[in-house]
Amino acid sequence: MPIPLETGELRKKDKVKPPGPGQYQVLGKTYSIMPSSFGYLEIGIASWYGEKFHGRLTAMGEVYDMYAMTAAHKSLPLPTMVRVTNLDNGQSIVLRVNDRGPFHDDRLIDLSYGAAKALGFHNQGTASVVVEAMDEANYPELTKGVATATSYLQAGAFSRREGAVAQLTSVKEALPTDVQVRILMSETSRGVLYKVWIGPLATRDEENLIVERIEDRNLGKPVKVKIGRE
Repeated sequence: MPIPLETGELRKKDKVKPPGPGQYQVLGKTYSIMPSSFGYLEIGIASWYGEKFHGRLTAMGEVYDMYAMTAAHKSLPLPTMVRVTNLDNGQSIVLRVNDRGPFHDDRLIDLSYGAAKALGFHNQGTASVVVEAMDEANYPELTKGVATATSYLQAGAFSRREGAVAQLTSVKEALPTDVQVRILMSETSRGVLYKVWIGPLATRDEENLIVERIEDRNLGKPVKVKIGRE
């Protein structure tokens, strides 16, 4: 089995201390836990952890199974159901976040070996991914009867945040106020990219309207981002 790029000794219990409500501490660094995962969406680098931790307890006190569809995250509430999509190959799976980590600034989420294998990056150690909280699973009382949004549009990717902010401002001016536009930072092998994302969008008609408005303003041609819901 290949060696994962994993958290390693930072997972030892004696190095994790609870400094206060909604927080915990690892090697002197304090991490804050989100009060809610509702609407969470982020791009980043996923790593995985495997055999070395198989059978140990997770931060929730559950036995870690390296073949189960689970993950570790630094700040999402435990447990949280998320959809993770590998941006390199489009593969997407649903995971249950039940552990803390990875405690590396350049990584967003630590997957089980089984999850990494399902996403096709278990042999390379890391991958660029989209992590999206599944509101319909985490908050069924809030999403009951609400159509599930299915897609996003990317209206540009910039090496400098200033460029992304300028594009975000222009895109917002072109769209209805209820359409979400945000900047997502993506760690890639070529460096950091700041991506302007629009959505989530529930229908194709909504997508087409947004594309038309952006193109009419000469703000480029938005690209549809597939994250596994269709």
